[in-house]
Amino acid sequence: MRATEVRKDISGLEVRKAAKRESSSAVCRRMLGMAHLIEGGSRIQAQEIACLTVNVFRSWIKRFNEEGIKGLISKKSPGRPVKMSHQVELHLKEKVLEGPGRDEALTRYRIVDLQAFLKRDYGIDMCVSGIWYKLQGMDLTWKTGRQRNPNSNEEIQEAFKKTLRMS
Repeated sequence: MRATEVRKDISGLEVRKAAKRESSSAVCRRMLGMAHLIEGGSRIQAQEIACLTVNVFRSWIKRFNEEGIKGLISKKSPGRPVKMSHQVELHLKEKVLEGPGRDEALTRYRIVDLQAFLKRDYGIDMCVSGIWYKLQGMDLTWKTGRQRNPNSNEEIQEAFKKTLRMS
């Protein structure tokens, strides 16, 4: 069978019955166009029925020839591959919860610091908003408590609170 020919083992009536049961209008149009072609109609009319261009209709004919009626149903797109594996996510969450070490010269992590960490250690290049959404998904928030001065003394502060008069 040539690539431009359509298979004849499935009748136009079968394809039309499948089109009646189909809920997707695009798939239904493809089926009706294919049924028209199977029944001996012209390719141009079949393309108009299916509302498709020449090249796209040709690719649907190939899928129909290979897979039958099921080949006319749209397949789910796999989407973009995930940038960060589960293991990297866990390491990032652990790093955020532990906070920066003394060797990093930071008091707390900013998203740009985490961005640099991912790029340096894992070669993952993510935008700031992508990291922010990832942290949100890990139930981490950007809000933190007020920073403490490293020279503060809690005992002196408590003693001061006890001597403070409330009026």
